[in-house]
Amino acid sequence: MTVTWNQEQLVEAVRRGALRGLTIAANDVRNEILRRILQTEKSGKVYVRRGVAHQASAPGEAPASDTGDLARNITVVVNAQALTARVNSGAAHSLPLEFGTSTIEPRPHMRVSLASQRENISLTVGREIAREL
Repeated sequence: MTVTWNQEQLVEAVRRGALRGLTIAANDVRNEILRRILQTEKSGKVYVRRGVAHQASAPGEAPASDTGDLARNITVVVNAQALTARVNSGAAHSLPLEFGTSTIEPRPHMRVSLASQRENISLTVGREIAREL
């Protein structure tokens, strides 16, 4: 019995699967961030601005969406060459919300979302590599 091994084809198949898996997993992390911001209940102060009531987040909760700026600025950037994916927040107030400031306690949303998806990331990348092979 003879087994033929084409290393270039194998490596390319693994790269294609890994890239697809990373892209899917990064978007899953992004979706989890958005879910935490837009869909989880908040228990902070209720205030009225321009006649509209807003339920703020309490310390430790994901930020509550007010203007939509935070949610709109969560993006995924995939680098196919380096086989990396990043989930970024381009909103100026994302970092102070994530880590807190001297006057605001943290409203974590990025790190907790990534942590909640860790197992899913491995499973997704592995599944997509297996599909290519």
